[in-house]
Amino acid sequence: MQSSEMTPQFQEFNPQTTCFSGNSTSDEADEQQINIINERKQRRMISNRESARRSRMRKQKHMDELWSQVIWLQNENRQLIDTLNHVSANLDRVLQENSQLKEEASELRQMLTDMRLNSPFPSLRDLDDDPLP
Repeated sequence: MQSSEMTPQFQEFNPQTTCFSGNSTSDEADEQQINIINERKQRRMISNRESARRSRMRKQKHMDELWSQVIWLQNENRQLIDTLNHVSANLDRVLQENSQLKEEASELRQMLTDMRLNSPFPSLRDLDDDPLP
């Protein structure tokens, strides 16, 4: 039994045991440093994820706003095209009516000229054509 009693005493004086026990504080400090570094990495990773999520949300909001603007501009464009078509149709109608009125005015002038020339009354033949535009 004495040899078994000596074994614990031998382990107490063992240089490796002394070395391990001397480094335990250093190992704990290293482990603490590693834990601090890992915690920082974890916080940074979480922060980066949240930042990326906010960035995606901003991007999505911007895309939604742009899409709304596209729809609004398409509607505005349709309305402008409708207005342009309406104005163009009115222009065509007015130009056609103007042409008909000019033709009618020309025919009326010609009729008036013919009536003056063929009139049995000499006073009508002397009338000037200028008052009519």
